[in-house]
Amino acid sequence: MDDAKSLELIPYLKERGLRITPQRLMILQSILDHQGHPTAEEIHQTIPFTSLTTIYNNLKLFVRLGILNELPYGSALSKYEFNFSRHYHVICQECGKIVDFNYPDLQEIEQVASNLTSFEILHHHFEIYGVCASCQK
Repeated sequence: MDDAKSLELIPYLKERGLRITPQRLMILQSILDHQGHPTAEEIHQTIPFTSLTTIYNNLKLFVRLGILNELPYGSALSKYEFNFSRHYHVICQECGKIVDFNYPDLQEIEQVASNLTSFEILHHHFEIYGVCASCQK
């Protein structure tokens, strides 16, 4: 684990009271190395000597502790990403590809909603669905 973000993961896990195991580090490293939002099965392909059950159990734990986000968009398989930044997703309805995008003005919506309703806004979700360039061909 030589990547700068990889080095941040160990204290991140310890802060959440998790034991640092080789399997957990490999799962998280696999997500870091993946270009996009991997499924449990795609993670398993990169570390086939770790059981799929172990991968699923750790992914659920990481989601519950706020380390990862589970993205149940597109296909029937959930995809995963780190919960490092607030951003939005564009999802291809054909292949399930997910692309991140940031747009700070959308975060103002929470303040407006709070002002109009007197709610304490905790979070919001925003997804855009379309057809990616590859599927348009």
